[in-house]
Amino acid sequence: MLMTKARRSALAAALAVCSLGCPYAQAQTQTTKPVKFSKADLGGAVFNRKDAQKSVEGGTQMTDVVGFTSPDKAYQTGVFKSGPSHEVIKGPQGLAYTEFLYFLSGGVKLTSSDGSVLNVGTGEAVTLPKGWTGQFDTEGYTKLYVTYSPDDAKQ
Repeated sequence: MLMTKARRSALAAALAVCSLGCPYAQAQTQTTKPVKFSKADLGGAVFNRKDAQKSVEGGTQMTDVVGFTSPDKAYQTGVFKSGPSHEVIKGPQGLAYTEFLYFLSGGVKLTSSDGSVLNVGTGEAVTLPKGWTGQFDTEGYTKLYVTYSPDDAKQ
């Protein structure tokens, strides 16, 4: 089918506007790249970065460096360091997200609400499912983490 000059002009104008303002067109021009924590980062250098979030809660010093957050905010990775702490995660909702933890140093004692105890140390990993309740006790640790919370994607 042949296009008239007016239709070609209208199509060209629509394409020009879309290339400037359409999210789909913009997404095609952005390159998605891998996110890496180097050996030096995981050895502690990551906590010296400008984007390291330092905080103190209940007298415990903590530092968090987010490596990646998905566009829908449901999935996140990072490195976290904490001093000694005791945290109670109560029901009925329990832990608000699922978290995978790999301990680079230190460890935790996890006491589930049924009284069962799990100790996780350096070089070991654990997954805390959404809804877990219990106590989280540590003398301090550094962890590589992954969190997943589909509820965050809904916000």
